[in-house]
Amino acid sequence: MANWKTIDGVEIRNVSMRLVFRFQGKQRRETLRMDHDKTAMKPTTANILFAKRRVAEINKAIRKGEFSYAKYFPHSKHAEQSNPQSFGDFMEIWFSQLAIKRSTRKCYERYKNNFWKPALGALPLGSIKHSDITTTLNKGNWRSGKTRNNVLAICRSVFDLAVIDGLIQKNPCEAIEQAKWQKRKPDPFELNEAEAIIEYMHAHYSEQVCNFFEFQFFSGLRTSEAIGLTWDAIDLKKNTAYISQAFVGDEMEDSTKTAKPRTVKLNSRALAAVKRQKNWTYAASERVFHDPGTNKPWAYEQNARKRYWTPTLKALGLRYRRPYNTRHTYATVGLMAGVNPSFMAKQLGHDIKIFFGVYADWIDGSASDAEMQKIEAKIENKPLFNHLRT
Repeated sequence: MANWKTIDGVEIRNVSMRLVFRFQGKQRRETLRMDHDKTAMKPTTANILFAKRRVAEINKAIRKGEFSYAKYFPHSKHAEQSNPQSFGDFMEIWFSQLAIKRSTRKCYERYKNNFWKPALGALPLGSIKHSDITTTLNKGNWRSGKTRNNVLAICRSVFDLAVIDGLIQKNPCEAIEQAKWQKRKPDPFELNEAEAIIEYMHAHYSEQVCNFFEFQFFSGLRTSEAIGLTWDAIDLKKNTAYISQAFVGDEMEDSTKTAKPRTVKLNSRALAAVKRQKNWTYAASERVFHDPGTNKPWAYEQNARKRYWTPTLKALGLRYRRPYNTRHTYATVGLMAGVNPSFMAKQLGHDIKIFFGVYADWIDGSASDAEMQKIEAKIENKPLFNHLRT
């Protein structure tokens, strides 16, 4: 009869200990060794406690898809087989070589650590099948088809790199279809609603709050661009703002959402807001707009939204729309006034095709009456079938 026993995942022998755990569907037993000379660790009371903590740590890493055989057992015969080929380990290689914005990197990292690695991280890279991925996707509680597609794109990109590196022959995501989703249409405010919001803020909050939101309503900047706007980007002689960066999350990014800088022509309302704001921040800060609660640049978009925007809409009895719709308001007011769509697209930093797709209803609406008048003029000037008239 063997003179050993297993307690809490630790197999205790006469002169050694083995850690017992399940990895990739198989039970593993690995001898715990000393770091300095790789000899077997003796089963003293202190060493047994250490071994229990170590096996618990390993099991946790396996559940999270972060276990590396080579890290814990570099001399094991399983290390070379399991470590470089696991999906979780290769996902880290993929992630490390990404050249993307910080905000995008944070989003990718969240889905990598919280979704893909716990589900598939421990599996060998080459063993993952189409059905493994679709089954995993179907367990996700997606807010929209768009979110599901973005999460799938991460997995697809990992396997694309594996194919390029020659580790697998075919991407198992290849035949997975994109989820259908309906893009959210612009939901702008009426001009009189925008004026009511600005007036309420002027009466109830610091002038800085009023300046910030009035500027957004009449400049068309994205919220992140307005928060990140600096005084050196404003030219009060030419009445322009040079938009080349944005404040996303809690960090300044040195590019806009589309990675294309643009010069925005400021109208009288946007200029008035900037000039009033000059009294508050021009001498004290690089950034134009400050949070009056801290007298520092806005740290988070939600501070402005929760403290000032949401209470204002509630007080006025207006249907809630997020602050981003100030941008849509500027675009639709311009279109309904007959402004050239090409000019508006440049103001907002849109490709003209995207702009027409987003604001098609307003582009059509602004011209429909005029176009119908042309048709009416034609058929009235040359009436046909007069005998049918009454």
